[in-house]
Amino acid sequence: MNKVFGVLAVIVVALGTALGWRIHAGQAYQHAPSGGSGVVEATEIDLSARISTRIQAIHVRDGDRVTKGQLLVELDCSEPNAALDEARARLAMARAGVDAARANEQAAAGNWRAAWQSAEASAAQVKAVEAELSNAVKESNRLASLHQEGAVTDSVFDTTRSKVTSAQHQEAALSATTKAARSRADAAERARNAASAQVTSAEQAVAAAEAAVRRTEILVGECSIKSPVDGVVLQRNYEPGELVLPGARLVTLVDLHHAKATFYLPNAELGAAAPGRPVTLRADAWPAETFHGSIIRVAAQAEFTPRNVQTREDRDRLVYAVEVSVPNEDERLRPGMPVEVNIEGTAR
Repeated sequence: MNKVFGVLAVIVVALGTALGWRIHAGQAYQHAPSGGSGVVEATEIDLSARISTRIQAIHVRDGDRVTKGQLLVELDCSEPNAALDEARARLAMARAGVDAARANEQAAAGNWRAAWQSAEASAAQVKAVEAELSNAVKESNRLASLHQEGAVTDSVFDTTRSKVTSAQHQEAALSATTKAARSRADAAERARNAASAQVTSAEQAVAAAEAAVRRTEILVGECSIKSPVDGVVLQRNYEPGELVLPGARLVTLVDLHHAKATFYLPNAELGAAAPGRPVTLRADAWPAETFHGSIIRVAAQAEFTPRNVQTREDRDRLVYAVEVSVPNEDERLRPGMPVEVNIEGTAR
């Protein structure tokens, strides 16, 4: 009988110990900081080709460390270089066209000024002849009455009449000359305007040729793939000699200096998370180390949402993704490494 009581006592003590441990664990959980488990992520960068060509050389392998600006991949640039030579030749031709158009414009402007000056000179001569004709007519009218009275000989009167006739013919000739000069001036002005339009067109051709040169220079620059950051080669996807198409991922880099992790926070603890709030991380690989970071994003929509949220249990099952950023200059945190994240200054 005593043996049975002893067994019962042992069972009671064991159950009491287990219950106490559960109560202690529950209290510790309730007072622990809000947080959750996540996996370390890093920024991956895919370097792609923008042109269709063959790979000439690849200077890195998986796992190699690279620095910003380091040459990673060289592509065969024969065709883009030929296109660049052609674009530069077209640019030289366009610039020569501008020089020719400007010379033509200057010549047309000179012709217009000469024609305008000739028209002005002819118009001045017309005015002088008109004045001379007016005087000759007045003199002829005055001598006509004197000639009828016999005070002026026929010879003098005929000379005066001849001057009037000569002035009339001269006026008619100069008027025709002035009209022709003005027509030539108008034609010269139209030629000058056309030459100015040719200059504008030639300058636009130069602008188009310069744009073509810049575009082909960009394509030539794409023949050398350089690293945009300091990082590590995560994956090399091609080998020298292979043909690549635009958009093909040649090399994938990972930037380990800026690590991230995403954990899921229950609905009841969502108030503890806000962008900018500090967090601490512990990784299984570094049990004695604590890493510090901050929250950069809290999801606006819950995940794992039940179809109908009606009960307390359903609400407790709602979780929100929380993304944190962690400085990782020493690169001890690696992609895929599990971590435990706690939000500083909070408790469940």
